[in-house]
Amino acid sequence: MSNRDRIFKAYLDDQRQSLQAPLASVFAFTEALLELAVISHSAELTADVKKIAKAASTMIEMLGSVSTLSADSQTELSRLRHDLRNAIGLVDGFGDILLEDCDDEQACDYIRQIRHQSRLFQGRLEHFDLSDDDKAASDPIAEIFKSFKRGIIRDDQEHMAASILVVDDNDSSRDLLAHQLQRQNYMVIEAASGERCLEIMRSAEPDLVLLDLVMPDMNGYEVLQVIRGDEALRRIPVVVVSGMQDEEGAVRCIDAGASDYLLKPVNGTLLRARISALLEAKGWRDREREYLAELEKSQRFIRKIFGRYLSDEIVQRLLDDSDGLELGGELRQVTILMADIRGFSALSQQLGPQQCVKLLNNYFGEMTEVIQRFRGTVDEFVGDGILVIFGAPLSDKDDCDRALACAVAMQLAIKDVNARNLADGLPEISMGIGLNTGDVVAGNVGSDLRSKYGVVGHNVNLAGRIESCTVGGQILAAPATVAAASIEILSGDSVPVSLKGMGDALELIEILGVGIPYDLLLTPSADQWQLCSTKMHLNLTLMAGKQTASKQYSVELHARAGEQLRITSSEALPMLADVSIDGFDVACYAKITAQSPDLEYQYILTLTSTSSELEQVLKSAFSQ
Repeated sequence: MSNRDRIFKAYLDDQRQSLQAPLASVFAFTEALLELAVISHSAELTADVKKIAKAASTMIEMLGSVSTLSADSQTELSRLRHDLRNAIGLVDGFGDILLEDCDDEQACDYIRQIRHQSRLFQGRLEHFDLSDDDKAASDPIAEIFKSFKRGIIRDDQEHMAASILVVDDNDSSRDLLAHQLQRQNYMVIEAASGERCLEIMRSAEPDLVLLDLVMPDMNGYEVLQVIRGDEALRRIPVVVVSGMQDEEGAVRCIDAGASDYLLKPVNGTLLRARISALLEAKGWRDREREYLAELEKSQRFIRKIFGRYLSDEIVQRLLDDSDGLELGGELRQVTILMADIRGFSALSQQLGPQQCVKLLNNYFGEMTEVIQRFRGTVDEFVGDGILVIFGAPLSDKDDCDRALACAVAMQLAIKDVNARNLADGLPEISMGIGLNTGDVVAGNVGSDLRSKYGVVGHNVNLAGRIESCTVGGQILAAPATVAAASIEILSGDSVPVSLKGMGDALELIEILGVGIPYDLLLTPSADQWQLCSTKMHLNLTLMAGKQTASKQYSVELHARAGEQLRITSSEALPMLADVSIDGFDVACYAKITAQSPDLEYQYILTLTSTSSELEQVLKSAFSQ
């Protein structure tokens, strides 16, 4: 190794140690901070201190590469300096945050020591070079950060009010403006040419630009034209500072996009006033853009969330209507659709939590798509049930028609749900749907903190009671719904039923399909009736809600077709009542769904819960 090489290596070692010393102090002060109770008892403060420690540790590791540099490693040094500046920026940034968040004097003293060591490191980093000044000046990365050094290393100010880019090819003029601005607590960035000005504007995004007109490569007019044509740059105010007392030139600058025009030498008081006014105006514009951006973000969020439940036009109505989210309601005529999985309570007991959620997601996902296709409003999911509104918040003349068509389409879509369930190893499901049309109170219900759009009233409750009368695969509608429809309806038998809250028996109509323009038809069951191989007597016990009542009926089982059982009774049975069946040696539940028009006490029971054990018993009873 030559003597020159030894001297150079010793120089590198000295520079590395000089740079490592303030970083080691930063690391030591962070360790001391972490031992203070005010820091260790706060998860947020601890996290910020650890980020400073990590940045210091990372920089110490980076400095290990200094020993490998050579006199020709100017590019490598520039990259190292770039990375170190990024890391030291973390130290300064989190140091500022800690000073704002922590009011303990000892902790703040440690933080100020960290900031002091940071400034010491930055000053030494600025003076570290490998070659003479001419070569250093040719380094593009060094030039970028050299333009930022004003206002960064300052012992007399904690914060800079705003960043101002001073563009002038005359060093003295540039230094004078920078000095005036620094005395007003602004961070100053410098550029000596028009091209450099545009580079810094795109990378650093200063708050304001002071631009000279006469420069060798690009004059001020050309720079203004580029700024005006760039959507990102044109938001930054530009003040032209020129020694040309030319009114026409000033007008040209304003026309080209300049915010103001000042003459050299610039009066410090006037400069302060113009800059303050422009920065205040820019601040308002920035806040307006931020507000609009947040508003757009909020609307995107609203569309994403409410889009799961409402059609696009309903979401747009809520966004456009200034009263759309106010509490209160109005009287509306709507058609209410209520759907529910049959026998879900028993299913949920057989499935694990994840399987249960997966089954519900398969069901809700498919049903929501169908509901949105018919422009229904999903008011809420209640367990395995869905409450859908047609006619609120937006009403149309075909609300009832769409509700009927939607109900048929939902029953047809159960096939796809069960296909997904089969692929996921889940059981098949069936669904009952009830429909009712009438007046409700529709609006936002709740409080200012939490509210929901929904409907309330007698007709909502009636829709729920109609739905409870259905069996799997069935749609029952109130007479009011059928009367309000304008499309052709294929209906089954009408079933008179006494419902809670209704004085007279209500004739519920079974919906089997709807005509044009929807043209939807439920597929009839293909199961054939099988006669019972032996005479079988059963006892039916009425269910009151989820509980069994005391009333029992003796019946005889005659035939079976799929989930339906044909029986005869010694007395009249209440239609659409839920019953438990005793006599199969396994739990069995059903609903009385039809009565023979020919025989007075002959009825059809539809099973509402099944199991493999029950299936075996039925197969045995009906085997030929």
